[in-house]
Amino acid sequence: MKITPRNPSPINDTIVSKKSSEVVSEKKPNEVKNSQDSIKIDESDLSKSTKEINNAIGALQTAILSIDEMSEEGKSLLKISKKLQNQEKEDKQESIDKADKIKEKITKTFDSSDFNGQNVFIKNYRRLDLDVKFDASTIKPSQIKADSPETSESFLKNLNIQKKYAKNAIHLLNQKLETNLESFKKTNSDYDTLDKSALNEKQFKESHKTDGITLERLAKLLG
Repeated sequence: MKITPRNPSPINDTIVSKKSSEVVSEKKPNEVKNSQDSIKIDESDLSKSTKEINNAIGALQTAILSIDEMSEEGKSLLKISKKLQNQEKEDKQESIDKADKIKEKITKTFDSSDFNGQNVFIKNYRRLDLDVKFDASTIKPSQIKADSPETSESFLKNLNIQKKYAKNAIHLLNQKLETNLESFKKTNSDYDTLDKSALNEKQFKESHKTDGITLERLAKLLG
């Protein structure tokens, strides 16, 4: 007996076609969702990084101000230390007392140098950029000795070096901040419609300069 193959049913074809279409349509929302999730993650990372950099710049500028204060006190201490070398024993105590008070001021400045509730001399800035050379751990007021001019000279020399490193670190982080802003513009189509009220411009201006970066652009990113 010869069996004749059945012709494909138009109804079956329609059902198969419909199911295939449904499978395709089911994938598209997932693909869109994954894409949206990826963008959200990118934006979140950029926002977090930008806030950390912004905070680090403010901390570095606070550190520079404190270094300037410690340098002035250190110069006064150095003069007294040198004077002590030529004083008679009975005349030294008054100078030593003055030197101790100056050292206390230096230590107080170091210990009270805070930005956003954290001491600026214990922060790790290199984790934001490996080219940062500023190393606050080398600034040690405790190593200053009133009767040793060499310790004051060494302290002042290191302050000068670290101040230069801090300024360079600010420059490097500003560049990184600019890169983040450019990346954010490319990944976020709503860049121009983000909330601008998230950043207090007055506080931002007081915290650090923004050479090459506008407040409006940073406010958009931190929104």
